[in-house]
Amino acid sequence: MPRSVTEGRKREVIYAVVEGESTERDYLGYLEDRFCGDPRTFEIHVLWKRKGLKPHEVVDWALEKLSELDDPGREQVWAFFDRDDHSHVERSHARAEAMGVRVAFSHPCFELWLLLHFGSGAAGAHTPKNVQNRLRAAHRAFRDFEKHLSAACRQALDGREKDAVSRAKNLITNCPSLACTAKKGHADDCKVLDRVPSTDVWRLLVELGIVVC
Repeated sequence: MPRSVTEGRKREVIYAVVEGESTERDYLGYLEDRFCGDPRTFEIHVLWKRKGLKPHEVVDWALEKLSELDDPGREQVWAFFDRDDHSHVERSHARAEAMGVRVAFSHPCFELWLLLHFGSGAAGAHTPKNVQNRLRAAHRAFRDFEKHLSAACRQALDGREKDAVSRAKNLITNCPSLACTAKKGHADDCKVLDRVPSTDVWRLLVELGIVVC
């Protein structure tokens, strides 16, 4: 067997189907560039479409990709989508998890995950516009943020991953279900649409060993 194939089998492969066409794609590219190491310990393939996808379309594509995996032992499929104003979010979330797709759901929007690098994200109205405005105010690198992550934005995020994961986990305790905890995660009776503010993007960083909990 060629050496390159042998080494590739040691590498974790992530197929990430994303709702947006810019921010998630830029962020996942940043993760791979910054943390994959040499030799590479993981690779991330981002699946996206211009003008974006709705949650059920993200899940449809993720399930299609899941059926095509050659080595499920080292390959994973993730679905990234937000609450925003979408319908059928709970149904899409449940369908993905039931079939083995990892879900990185953010409520109200993906930018909450970026905001958690700089603060708790718990205060204020939980709307996409509010979260994005707070992100712009959180660090000068994001002052002119409009979906794309500039080199300055990437630099501002660097080194804050552990704090962001800790803050994301702490938000779980704010769920209406009293059984939700940072240690155990969301309870079975915790409805997805009630998880506000929340984001599960942190789970990918833990999965890839970027942050150890």
